[in-house]
Amino acid sequence: ALADNPEIVDFYKFHGGLLEAWDGPALLVFSDGKSIGASLDRNGLRPARYSIEKDGTVYMMSETGVVPGVKESDIIEKGRLGPGQMINVDLISGEFKDNIKIKSEIASRHPYGEWIANQRKDVGSLEFPEERIYDDATATFAQASFGWGLEDIGMQ
Repeated sequence: ALADNPEIVDFYKFHGGLLEAWDGPALLVFSDGKSIGASLDRNGLRPARYSIEKDGTVYMMSETGVVPGVKESDIIEKGRLGPGQMINVDLISGEFKDNIKIKSEIASRHPYGEWIANQRKDVGSLEFPEERIYDDATATFAQASFGWGLEDIGMQ
């Protein structure tokens, strides 16, 4: 799906430096009075399923079959949110938007691919000398002074 939507890939490349490494587990449901939607975190650990009926009613639930009175014959579409995906229903027009439609609309608002091509500077690999600048005692003192713990040092 992303191969058919390069604007979404460019959007994420452009904003990649702003994303947090961990944002879940969470399923967020939101509304501004004009639309209602749901978004699943990038880990996708929460179940989030939806069904759309012939009359346009959209149900969202953790598992299918939890809403009483919904007839299988009335359902025209079923789906689930995967990691990092979202859905939205425009409450004025009744339009249902899936993940790709939402992200494509947002990503098409600005020329992210053009900005990346014109502004990004790629840094190649550099050679580093094997000898160390600081001995263990000096390095440990500097790391402690700047609040580095073992986890921070291990990630370097």
